[in-house]
Amino acid sequence: MARNKYDIDEKLEGEFNIDYLKRISKYIKPYNKKMILTLILMILTTSASLLGPYLMKDALDNRIPNKDVRGLILVSAIFLATLAIIAICSKNRIFLINDIGQSIMRDIRLDLFSHLQTLPFSYYDSRPHGKIYVRVINYVNSIGNLLSNGLIQVIIDMLSLVFIIVIMFSIDTKLALISFTGLPVLLLTVFLIKNKQRKAWQDVSSKQSNLNAYIHEGISGIKVTQAYVREDFNLDILKELGNRYRDSWMTAVNTSFILGPSVDIISVFVTCLI
Repeated sequence: MARNKYDIDEKLEGEFNIDYLKRISKYIKPYNKKMILTLILMILTTSASLLGPYLMKDALDNRIPNKDVRGLILVSAIFLATLAIIAICSKNRIFLINDIGQSIMRDIRLDLFSHLQTLPFSYYDSRPHGKIYVRVINYVNSIGNLLSNGLIQVIIDMLSLVFIIVIMFSIDTKLALISFTGLPVLLLTVFLIKNKQRKAWQDVSSKQSNLNAYIHEGISGIKVTQAYVREDFNLDILKELGNRYRDSWMTAVNTSFILGPSVDIISVFVTCLI
């Protein structure tokens, strides 16, 4: 088997498949109760945060012009109550999210380490140990964040979007429809950028894997390096790998940051229409 060295990028053998998420969903099942509790806290937080602007609108449009002091005090009390709900729910939600995320990463690492101990010698002979280290640490962290923070954040955003749409249409249907004119452009922008982002960050992962692999080999083989006086030569290789990682990182960041200004431009355009 050809050896995957530090200067060879690891390529994905297949495209992303939804079955991959089904395979790793088993790590979420032991924490279903905590996930449900977190979801409930998210609903409360989202509802309270969206209620605040409506209360301010009611105070500015109705209570203050009509000099309704009692009503203004009531609205203020409800607004303070929403702030308290947001603070309490957010604190417990953050704690639960981190607890679930760390527990999932622990379970994945235990299973992965147990699997690594069953692999044949040929697996370790065919790739640098630094690349294996990246898979055990970095990739597991990414999966853990996806299963905890990422999944929960998607649910939060979807709930917020539903509540916002309901409130918008309940206040003014015409303005709500106008505000959605930029949605097709936004979806097209996301569709055009997402593949470039995915490939760019995959390249970053490969370059980081190469860099870590060489650092690991350099430290484990330091006696050989000093025996053959290769310090300067090895340093030049490390600089080259570092430059490649830096360049790939900057490319990925530049690609990712295209979405932000695009959203701002679409938002300004829709605001002008309104």
